[in-house]
Amino acid sequence: MKYGDGSERMRKWWLLLGILVLVLGITGCGDKKSYSMDRVESRAYLGPDGDLYVEELFTYTFKGSFNGMTRAIDRADQNGVEFFEAYVPPENPKLGSFSYENLQRLDVQWDNDNDTYYIYDAAQNETKQVYYRYRIDHAAVKYDETGKLEWSFFKNNQEDLHQVSVDLFMPGDYKNEDVHAFLHDRSGGKITSEGPPAVHYENDDLTSDGTAHMVVYFPTEQLSQMTATEEHVSLQKQLSAEQKYQDRLAARDDRMNAIRPVIQIGMVVFIVGALLYALSWRKISAWLRRGDVTRQDIDEADPLLLMYMLRKGRLKREDFMAGLLSLRQKGYVTVKQVPASKRFQEEPTAPEFTLLFTFKGRMDQLNPAEKHLVGWLFEEINGSLTFKLDSLAGPTFKERQSSRIVSQYRAKSVKHADRLRKWIRLLSRTQPYSGQVRTNPLLKLFIPLTAAVYYGLLLYLLFTDAASTLMIVLTAVLLGAGAVWASIRFRKKLWIFLYLLACFIMGSQIVHDISGDYLILTVCSALFVWSIPVHVLSWETHRYRFALKALRNTLGKGETSYAGEPLGSEQAAEYAALLGTVPRYIKHRKQTGSADAALAAAAVVPVLFSAEILESLNYTQNHLLLKPMGIGGSSSGSSSSSFSDGGGGGGGGTGAF
Repeated sequence: MKYGDGSERMRKWWLLLGILVLVLGITGCGDKKSYSMDRVESRAYLGPDGDLYVEELFTYTFKGSFNGMTRAIDRADQNGVEFFEAYVPPENPKLGSFSYENLQRLDVQWDNDNDTYYIYDAAQNETKQVYYRYRIDHAAVKYDETGKLEWSFFKNNQEDLHQVSVDLFMPGDYKNEDVHAFLHDRSGGKITSEGPPAVHYENDDLTSDGTAHMVVYFPTEQLSQMTATEEHVSLQKQLSAEQKYQDRLAARDDRMNAIRPVIQIGMVVFIVGALLYALSWRKISAWLRRGDVTRQDIDEADPLLLMYMLRKGRLKREDFMAGLLSLRQKGYVTVKQVPASKRFQEEPTAPEFTLLFTFKGRMDQLNPAEKHLVGWLFEEINGSLTFKLDSLAGPTFKERQSSRIVSQYRAKSVKHADRLRKWIRLLSRTQPYSGQVRTNPLLKLFIPLTAAVYYGLLLYLLFTDAASTLMIVLTAVLLGAGAVWASIRFRKKLWIFLYLLACFIMGSQIVHDISGDYLILTVCSALFVWSIPVHVLSWETHRYRFALKALRNTLGKGETSYAGEPLGSEQAAEYAALLGTVPRYIKHRKQTGSADAALAAAAVVPVLFSAEILESLNYTQNHLLLKPMGIGGSSSGSSSSSFSDGGGGGGGGTGAF
């Protein structure tokens, strides 16, 4: 027996692989250049007026050609930057032992869009040092009980910074025990206030997301030229709060390591669950037995039921054709070829013929879905209920020149889409269709459970990672709302995927190395959710679906056979129309030079699905009115119906460019 081997799908995968290789090749063929910031020294001097004067010495190593360096300062901080200058330092410089006065000054430009200073000093395959100096206006704040300096020395780093040291000096004499320094950088580092200097920070490897954010409390006498603010701040309360934060940081590793096994077990559970669903024995055995579905079984089956099984209940906008063929098979309608409507006579690409369906049955013989279909598509003309296939086609090229006519078609499109949705809903409640496809009851359990687990786990990790209160509160509110919505709309897996994506993004903000495990867990759970079927199908339905897919692949290649048994051209064409593979079928049949004349001569009844009719069907489906959101379309759909309006620098940071 010969089945469609999925070669079309394989070609798509090979094309995707080829594009990937091409992209990798292009990116790999370019100039490979890189740089590193090998050493960063900073000396900050707090003035009695609260200003902070900073000197920095950066050591870079460049591989390749660069135009210069970049230094990022946050937009809010930029408002208080009195000046920023860059110089070429002397040979073998020691920060604090030389003055800028006799140094070569470099050109510096501020980019307001990305909060970055650009320092123009070209470099190529060399190690180079640059000396920066800048002053921050009123960086410190004076309260009645204490002075406070809160400052992030590094933000928005393009690469990791190595051998980082920061020294902070006070303007006057002080006692070491009166200076209290705290580090608010979750990426690590060490801070001391045993002096001199008043505060010393060091970090062998400051990651790109590190900030060296420090908070320093010191006697108010150091800010002798400042006036205290009216706000009362208790030094003891501040120190107590800071200590609690430091305790959270100190306990972070132990708490993270305690939850790590739970995350790893979750990975295994989700992966195993995804594999069990993906390798379902019911599906595998149905695939192995798909050949038991004979051509006679398909011929005798209801065309709409076949399509309903193939789509797993999610009919597309062109599947109304299956409903018409179902009525035709039951003898409720007749169909014949007629000339196309007058409005298509002047359309060069429009076909000359179309199909005319005439209702011959009685309405009391129909089920609710069939009654709705007839009431939707058919209209009474000369005492008969008829439906002309091309009446569902959108405006012609000439009609699209008139905005008034296009507006009328838009209104008609919305009306048709609403009726299509109602027809699909009625089918889901009508036997035998409703018995073939059922909503998976496990979704109602798994989706809310997954959302709840991720909500609690992410909040735990953020709190344990000592994230800011603002981040934790925003995460709790926004992801809480997302979890509730995804649980309510559990039948639409798109919402849980978006929720998991949001969890993935927020999880990437975790500085601790457990974030890698959490992100992998998120991917595993997304695979698990993806593997859970939205609808539960019977074994028989699975078997028919595999058989129909094989038939569709066969017809898509222009072959007129099923399971080794030849199909008549009329029957093959009808199957192509039913299974939505008309464009590919027409293309291959034209290539093989199939003649309709021979078919017509040999046919017992007039040929319904001739080449002209297939072209007409293809044109109508490509120009369907049913365009509004919520109604699926086929891969062969065309955008020529014009029912929807189309539309469609480099970053900054501390590093080099």
